[in-house]
Amino acid sequence: MAQEGPTFREIMMAVRRPEVLYNVPIHVCILIPATSVIAYLATRLDALVGWERFVSLPLGIALFSIFFPIGVFIVWYTYGYLSIMGEGSPATHLGGTKKLVTSGVFSLCRHPSIIGKFSGVFGFGLLVGSPTFFFIIIPALTTYSLVAVRFLQEKLCVKLWGDDYLAYRKSTPLIIPRLRRS
Repeated sequence: MAQEGPTFREIMMAVRRPEVLYNVPIHVCILIPATSVIAYLATRLDALVGWERFVSLPLGIALFSIFFPIGVFIVWYTYGYLSIMGEGSPATHLGGTKKLVTSGVFSLCRHPSIIGKFSGVFGFGLLVGSPTFFFIIIPALTTYSLVAVRFLQEKLCVKLWGDDYLAYRKSTPLIIPRLRRS
């Protein structure tokens, strides 16, 4: 009989697990401030070349209020699920998981947290309204994330789980979810 997955509540409460909690400072103290500094520099570059906001501030605030929380939720849910089912940290630099996880959100795509991170940065880009940030920096950050997971993180996954990971990689999209019928 197949093992049932964790409940929604268990997944959302997994943030209390040390292996998940250790990721919070990285996001709050490094990634968000770094993104903010980059956004500020992008607005200065926009001013220098004469580019104006491409979205009004009220609309930017409204869209940010939608996309950013959705992104946080997806990352939180993904990390919680991975820490429970994989029995370890969702971050390879913090020890990674002990088990290969291919169920739940990981049956839809191999890196669902990237969808959440993209949603958050996309919302932030709309809030900032900088053409440089939105049309140059966000695509560059997205490209970097895709290259890093595909050629660095997945290389480690192949090393850890071998043919099982290769079969998973062959049958499951990188980030664009394949929505299947149950």
